[in-house]
Amino acid sequence: MIKKPFKKFAYTMAFIGAIGSVTAVAANKSKAPISSEMKAFVVETDAKGHEKLLSKQAEPGQTIQYQLTYKNQSQGAIKGLTVTGPIPANTHFLAKSTTTAVKSELVVSIDGGKTYEKEPVKRMKKMSDGTKKLVVIPANKYTHVRWKTKSALKSGAKQTFNYRVKIN
Repeated sequence: MIKKPFKKFAYTMAFIGAIGSVTAVAANKSKAPISSEMKAFVVETDAKGHEKLLSKQAEPGQTIQYQLTYKNQSQGAIKGLTVTGPIPANTHFLAKSTTTAVKSELVVSIDGGKTYEKEPVKRMKKMSDGTKKLVVIPANKYTHVRWKTKSALKSGAKQTFNYRVKIN
């Protein structure tokens, strides 16, 4: 049994680790044609049902919205931008929570980012009676989300990609 203070610490470290890994990549590519930034917000709903995105420590049971923002720092348009967001340990992806304003194809991974496929992810499963059945893999089994943009990112333009997870 994990004590609550340690559990809270572990969730915080997973939360920070996910942000830190993307920030480190962005820092190492400061001279690259694209800059990237990943932010995480705790999603809270007020009594009227309005959502607020807050920068505060997340706790078990709360929803986190990740915002990945990419900016074209080059002089020309960039085609074929692929944006990948991790689903951190101790969290699970919330189905139908991705948003972006750019035309793109959303694909997901269930194997740690080795392969990606369109939703719904399906697999053949051997049933207890020996028959095989095609089953849908639930969104809580996803390990990554990825957008493949279909339009170019113009010079100086920014694009944001959002998705949500819930802390276990």
